[in-house]
Amino acid sequence: MKLYKDLKAASKVRQEVRALKVTVRTNVFPSELMDFPYLEELYLDGNCTSFPEDGPNWNNLRVLSIKWPQFSGDLSSLFNLSRLENLKIIETPQRTFILPLGHAASPLKSLTIKDCGLECLPEEISILSYLTDMNLSGNHLTQLPYSLIDLKNLGRLNLDGNKFEIFPDVIKKIPKLSHLSIDQNLFTDDEKARIQREFHIWPN
Repeated sequence: MKLYKDLKAASKVRQEVRALKVTVRTNVFPSELMDFPYLEELYLDGNCTSFPEDGPNWNNLRVLSIKWPQFSGDLSSLFNLSRLENLKIIETPQRTFILPLGHAASPLKSLTIKDCGLECLPEEISILSYLTDMNLSGNHLTQLPYSLIDLKNLGRLNLDGNKFEIFPDVIKKIPKLSHLSIDQNLFTDDEKARIQREFHIWPN
């Protein structure tokens, strides 16, 4: 699979492009990216600050990575992409996100929202039923929704570097969870002792 790194060159052969890497050097999301119907992998970085509310025509996209440190918009429409399996949002401000209701969400297996200032997860997170790996490190989370127990395929969860003061006990009810990292949070010494007693882990 050829990885195109130039948007202009890719636009000339739009129907052939399967993988694309674009550095957005302006604040505006480039309209040329709206319609790549056969795109399977997309890697975005740069200075973009907004994103189309309805989402582009990426019906075959399986892998998407975004790193937009100056972003101030909403990326909720990404969770509507019908074939998206791996989503990475890194250093892209997102206090929360909205999941689609009334129709199927993306069949995500891996979700990373890292160093984004994320403050809460939606209760509807349970509709992402294919998730096996979730990395939410480096955010501002203080609690987790109880609906996490419905993520019956989730095996790995990274909560390092958040704002937890109390260990979210819902974690122990996630049926297939086998790898948990929850270092560098705000646990008191008493809470650390409780965690060690109950869960046999010692958070730093």
